[in-house]
Amino acid sequence: MTALPDWPGPPIHVVGMGMEAGALGPAARAALDQAELMIGAAAHLAVFPELRARKIPYPSPMSGLQALLRTYAGQRIALLASGDPLFYGISQTLLRDLSPEHLVFHPNVSSVQAAFARLRRPWQQAQFVSLHGRPLATLRAVLQGNRLYALLTDRENSPTAIARLLIETGFGESALWVAEDLGLPSEQFRHFHADALAATIPPHPHPSPQGERESCFSPLNVVILETCRGRGVLPEFPGIPDEQFSTGAEPGKGLLSKREVRLTILSLLAPRAGETGWDVGAGCGGVSVEWARWNLLGEVHAVECHPERLEHLGINRERFGVVSNLHVVPGRAPEALADLPDPHAVFIGGSSGSLREMLEIVWTRLRPGGRLVASAVTEDSRVDLHGFAGDREVCWTELSIARSERLARQRVMRPYLPVLLMKLEKPL
Repeated sequence: MTALPDWPGPPIHVVGMGMEAGALGPAARAALDQAELMIGAAAHLAVFPELRARKIPYPSPMSGLQALLRTYAGQRIALLASGDPLFYGISQTLLRDLSPEHLVFHPNVSSVQAAFARLRRPWQQAQFVSLHGRPLATLRAVLQGNRLYALLTDRENSPTAIARLLIETGFGESALWVAEDLGLPSEQFRHFHADALAATIPPHPHPSPQGERESCFSPLNVVILETCRGRGVLPEFPGIPDEQFSTGAEPGKGLLSKREVRLTILSLLAPRAGETGWDVGAGCGGVSVEWARWNLLGEVHAVECHPERLEHLGINRERFGVVSNLHVVPGRAPEALADLPDPHAVFIGGSSGSLREMLEIVWTRLRPGGRLVASAVTEDSRVDLHGFAGDREVCWTELSIARSERLARQRVMRPYLPVLLMKLEKPL
């Protein structure tokens, strides 16, 4: 199905319903009065029995909406949405197929706004996280202590499931407010602590259509979360301790870039929002996990061929919540790079003895202005780095790290192998 950039009919009006039909502004009401076709959820369509427009429920799956719009392209169409259609709403689906000039939006009070109104607290500092249709682990990527969050939920990511995740991540004493069925006669607004909510079934359960009582909440709910001071389970600043990564070895050991090296690599890569990155030879994911966690608006592709390392890479991806922007690519480079989008930044941490070939291929794919960072520990790989660099303008950094250990009841500094880092920027 092709997109609809040249919409042949009148502009489509997208009307946010708010908490009640009477809250519609004059322009929104006029759009509905003049509509020949109304598309919306069954509950929203039922609010307007007096209107003569033909009423059609949204298709399921929503991917069928484009075909439905095309069928009625010559008519005056109004789409009904919840709250503000431009806030985690249907606007994202519409703007993939239609140019903005073919759409007129009529925003209303969103469920998040209404929930904070019930709480009687300002909400400009709250961080918004949509868990609707997304993995619950997404929340791990942003959780920090002493923060305020507004969470959009679904049947799977219920308030109870959120409370359990909070306990797992050391935020069991956090406060949650659950706003259900806002604007309806069945509306409830309740306060819980995560540890208590996870362990008990709240009163007045709302069974799901399938008869399940797992969440015990209406599926129409939003959650306001105020976290307590965390216990260090999730990082709040770059430089995740090595022992927090899964490697299959003793904590802090295994195929993992040491924290000091990892931080230097990330500073050389200088990730930016909207960029695509490659971590070639990602190992257990030390660099790629931190890269994705501290640049949530970028995409990172972690390439690894070793089955055991891939397993731990997946565990760390889930553990630190970077499930939406860290993509695990099983396979051996350079073959595994063929179908990846061209990168803005690349780190080569492992090459299975073919570093020089890898550098040449990556440099060809790197976008103009992009950054290439590679590491070397062995003398052979150092020769490869210097040979590839040639007369180019290169930033060289060598790190020699030592950490304290106990030996015969005395403190000693145990050195690690020096790591040579090379950074090259591709000319524009």
